[in-house]
Amino acid sequence: MGCSSAEHPSLDQVVAILKELARAEVFEVRLFGGEFFTYPDWARVIEIADSMDFFLSFVSNGTHIDEKVVRKMREHRIKNGAISLHGPKSVCENITQVPGSFEATIHGIRSCLEGGLNISILYTLTKENLPFMFETCKWLKTNSIDIDEINAGRLTPYGKARSDWEKNKLLFDDYLNAFSQMERIREELGILANLGDAFPLCLLPKKYHGFVVGCWQGTGFGHIDYMGNVRSCSIAKGSYGNILETPLTEIWTKKLAHFRSLKWLPEKCRKCDNFCGGGCSASQYGGGMYAADEFIA
Repeated sequence: MGCSSAEHPSLDQVVAILKELARAEVFEVRLFGGEFFTYPDWARVIEIADSMDFFLSFVSNGTHIDEKVVRKMREHRIKNGAISLHGPKSVCENITQVPGSFEATIHGIRSCLEGGLNISILYTLTKENLPFMFETCKWLKTNSIDIDEINAGRLTPYGKARSDWEKNKLLFDDYLNAFSQMERIREELGILANLGDAFPLCLLPKKYHGFVVGCWQGTGFGHIDYMGNVRSCSIAKGSYGNILETPLTEIWTKKLAHFRSLKWLPEKCRKCDNFCGGGCSASQYGGGMYAADEFIA
């Protein structure tokens, strides 16, 4: 469930969304945004969600997490989370354009680890930080930040990345470079490195197939924004309905039926033995709600 960084929903609205999720017997809620920990009532949301017996986790940039925040999460049974890091300090802060953001993120990661939370690192690949994935993991290990897992994420044409997309998008060879670094991270640093998104396996050397986590959008998870709109994933276009107007069970079983049918995929994807769901539909610039991966012609 995500909150916009530009506008905070009322606590009543967030609680209404949580109640609808509980009514639909959703058992896991991952809190993110925007940045969840900038929401004025974040602590109250955790308390209420815990009282509804949800299994809770979070995604964050880490800059608003300290020992006090970690204690609050532990009080309400949060054991796992993911924190975004964009590379070494100079690269990270050139991407965020926020001085001090690297140190703040590292402090957030340390606070979580020292507080007993299991943390994976999210590393959204860009032209700028692509060469530094291995170096970033080595720096973390050298500085006694003992992460077990790093998940690279694909850059997609949404938000700031949409601007001048043809110039900024990663090429297929760029991803091969990333997989090569993931292999080194696993072998030399003992850190589980994966691509956390879907990727067309038919185009990828078989030795890297096990590095692709894949995507369960619209099948194993969905995204609910701060207004209650349902999408198959957080960066996918469009909405399948609003759970404050239509029961989630109805949206999930009926409105997403066409998406799960996969009839919108190219025939070669539907018949492929290396089935990957056609890669990442969000990667296709201008592809809409139903699109195969950007690398699938």
